Amino acid sequence: MIRLVTCVLGILVAVPYVSSAGEPDSTQLCIDAASTIEGKLSCIPGVEFSAVSPDPSLEAGIKQFEIQFEQPVDHGDAALGTFKQKLVLLHRADSEPMVLQTSGYSIFGVRETAIMTRFGTNQIQIEHRFFSGSTPAAKDWTKLNIKQSADDFHRITVEFQKIYKKPWVGTGASKGGMTSVYHRYFYPNDLTGTVADVAPLSFSTNDERYIEFVENAGGPAYAACRTRFKQLQRRLLEHRDEITPTIGGSFQQLGSADIAFEHAVIESHFIFWQYSNPLDRDVGCSQIPENGTASEMFQYLDKVNKISGYADSDLQGFLSYFFQAATQLGNPANVTSHLQDLRRFDFNIDQYTPKGVQYSYSNEDMLMVKNWVENTAEHVMFVYGEFDPWSAGAFPQGRSANDMHHFLVKAGNHSSKFTLLDSSHRTQAEDVLKIWLNKSPVTVNVPFMAGRPNEDLETLEFRVRRVRHL
Repeated sequence: MIRLVTCVLGILVAVPYVSSAGEPDSTQLCIDAASTIEGKLSCIPGVEFSAVSPDPSLEAGIKQFEIQFEQPVDHGDAALGTFKQKLVLLHRADSEPMVLQTSGYSIFGVRETAIMTRFGTNQIQIEHRFFSGSTPAAKDWTKLNIKQSADDFHRITVEFQKIYKKPWVGTGASKGGMTSVYHRYFYPNDLTGTVADVAPLSFSTNDERYIEFVENAGGPAYAACRTRFKQLQRRLLEHRDEITPTIGGSFQQLGSADIAFEHAVIESHFIFWQYSNPLDRDVGCSQIPENGTASEMFQYLDKVNKISGYADSDLQGFLSYFFQAATQLGNPANVTSHLQDLRRFDFNIDQYTPKGVQYSYSNEDMLMVKNWVENTAEHVMFVYGEFDPWSAGAFPQGRSANDMHHFLVKAGNHSSKFTLLDSSHRTQAEDVLKIWLNKSPVTVNVPFMAGRPNEDLETLEFRVRRVRHL
């Protein structure tokens, strides 16, 4: 592994691991003797990898590898066996820093993160345990928690730091940002820094801090917009018997299309601010159909909060997230007081969890993480959006003396990141990253060919989360 020490100049330096006898371990000796990245990867126990054609979005010269990394089902009990966790490595050079990234869910696609592009680093994307193929053959849901996940990330970090000995920075957005912070909570010395974008910290499965935010989102300037949206929600429920027969798909998880429709309406105001912009030409305030037909209102709803996100075909891939929300991560409360006389069904996180699985909720770990961030955490950057309701659950301010940073993207939604900050704050954020990575930003001059995806990983993941109202 790599230990972190701080030199007199305040620069974080990575020091390679040696055994207790003072000699590098056998994996390190093998890696040091290998002359290619393929040879070095072959040295790491439990790694299966294949080189794949680089994604068309990547800068020329970057090698892409798909990796299966063997992990214990339970890091505290080897007898329970192992599973394969999917990673994607984007290799530029082992002499460059590393960005450790996760969506907190599956790997939705391969792109460079904003940090990788700006600083010319390597990158590892990690698929979270219990998502897609990174799932034990026998699902023991008690092994899906933030400590087991942090243990996964720690083992990956320890092994790959034997190849990549320059500074490491972790990052993720939304649940990915949360996951990256939990990694640092349990293993504060694994990385030189962490950038967590739009990451909430909730304390119940019906956290009412989010209600106040949505009721005041955008401030006085958008009071009329908020009122129009709430009126739209009422009219949608009033016309539900015209709308729900037109909804296709299977809704066995929730129980019916009518339940799914009601949930979509309830969450739509939150999601309007989470994923849209009040000035958006397609779904912004001016586009709310004040006197629309049932069909026109439903078409607008489906643009803001797609009903397909509540169908079995979409929910099945995210039951693991809802389990985590119902047991540890928590969930926001929604504004429903104006809809009570029109509602027919319950709405709670338990309707979204795996059927037949027993569990209970505790906010103990979230409170411990909160205390850690406030008092002892070091080298963490949080970025939030001004209009994003999840900002109501922002991680607390840490101690500035501990190199803790909070940034807010003006009028930003759930896509907020350091590259969207105003110029002065973006410079501040990049100066922090420059110290953490021990490297200055690079000038990127890549000719984008016709049809080549020109988006970073954060943008790709934002698009996926938006469709699934995550």
